Amino acid sequence: MIGFWLVAAALTALALLPLLRSLLRPAPPLEGAAAFARGVYAAQVAEIDRDLKRGLLSEDQARAARAEVGRRLLSVADEATVPPAAAAPKPAQRTALVLTLLLPVLALGVYLPLGQPNLPAVPFATRPKEALAPPQVLDAVAKLEATLQQNPDDVGGWSLLAQTYGAMARPADAVNAWRQVLRLTPEDASVKGALAEALAVAADGVVGEEAVRLFTETVAADAMDARARYYLGLARLQAGDIRGALDRWTALVADSPADAPWLPTVRERIHDAATQVGLDPFAITPSPKPASAPPPPAMGQARGQPGAAPALSPEQMQAMAAMSQEDQQATINSMVDGLQAKLKDNPGDADGWMRLARAREVQGNMDAARDALRGAVKADPKRLQAWLELSRLTAPDDAQTQGSAEFLDAMAKVLELAPDNPQALYYLGQQAANEGKADRARELWGRLLKQLPADAPQRPELQRRMDSLK
Repeated sequence: MIGFWLVAAALTALALLPLLRSLLRPAPPLEGAAAFARGVYAAQVAEIDRDLKRGLLSEDQARAARAEVGRRLLSVADEATVPPAAAAPKPAQRTALVLTLLLPVLALGVYLPLGQPNLPAVPFATRPKEALAPPQVLDAVAKLEATLQQNPDDVGGWSLLAQTYGAMARPADAVNAWRQVLRLTPEDASVKGALAEALAVAADGVVGEEAVRLFTETVAADAMDARARYYLGLARLQAGDIRGALDRWTALVADSPADAPWLPTVRERIHDAATQVGLDPFAITPSPKPASAPPPPAMGQARGQPGAAPALSPEQMQAMAAMSQEDQQATINSMVDGLQAKLKDNPGDADGWMRLARAREVQGNMDAARDALRGAVKADPKRLQAWLELSRLTAPDDAQTQGSAEFLDAMAKVLELAPDNPQALYYLGQQAANEGKADRARELWGRLLKQLPADAPQRPELQRRMDSLK
């Protein structure tokens, strides 16, 4: 064993020789450094000229950039005139030798009491992901899993477990948990999007047939869902339809606010795809909306989910898992009541109203959920998701029944914010037909027909209703 440590120390010293040589080597003359810098700055000026010709820089920006390059070049020239004695100090040879000799000894002194040389090696890629999570989180997850075995219809618990699996890099488990959430909330488009994303992650980024179907249904419910639109573009790219992918991604950029966090990723995808087919990515990439525009739901996160439990910390999860079902419900009720009290003091918090609406729906208090959504649309009248949720909770039980005034007003706002929303096109077309506005009904239903697949079962009935308009 001693022989091994001697060899290790010798190898460490050998590895330090390049450092020692660098410390002992005299500094290069500043004239050579200045000449090299002049070459670099000349290349920068040429790059500025190219950007100006391509329209990436204005004349004023190009002039300012050239001035900055000139200032740096003058600075290098000034440094080159410094006397050699001041510009190139003598290397600390004694310090270099001491460091070379002492570093291996110090490293060995630290490793011997702390290291475990007899521990078998485990490649990082083969280590279980659970080992990377804190013990309290693992314990809380285990208790939550046990609770869900006893209460398999707890949609909030499944949603929390699915998100936790995703954070722990357990995509297959996340898929199974999201399937349970979708089983309990089959009409929730946001859950479909979350499940589709989990399927793509579990497939190492491949957007498969089921994921495409779920993302398509998500966009049908919310045309501004950024996550679903991004993945549908990725699916086209993986299918070899580069133009189709570009169409979807450029449309997403045009619909996104300038400060949307997903824009860098989408632009990078556009750049790579455009260069593959010989297009100029700068020419085909549109400008996003102003940053003040309301952002669509974030890519890579589950949007507002009816039935989602309030977000809990790992410590709260652990404490909740140890409670009885009655105590869990009492704790959740207390948290929700506290959120509602805070919103009375801060009624402009649209995100808070959305969370409150989801929590009230979990509790089965639909009137309170509708009131919370009314607070959300009042706080942010341009928030599409809030109007969609309000229309969902005020929709008539029968699609053939005339909706309430509040429902139709919500649908009108949805259509204003998302002109291709199928639900808004259908119900507002029906309203126009009931009011004898045949041209308006025909126009809305005609736009809806263009979206429906040729084999959609709704097409014949919708076409029949259009034909009966007078």
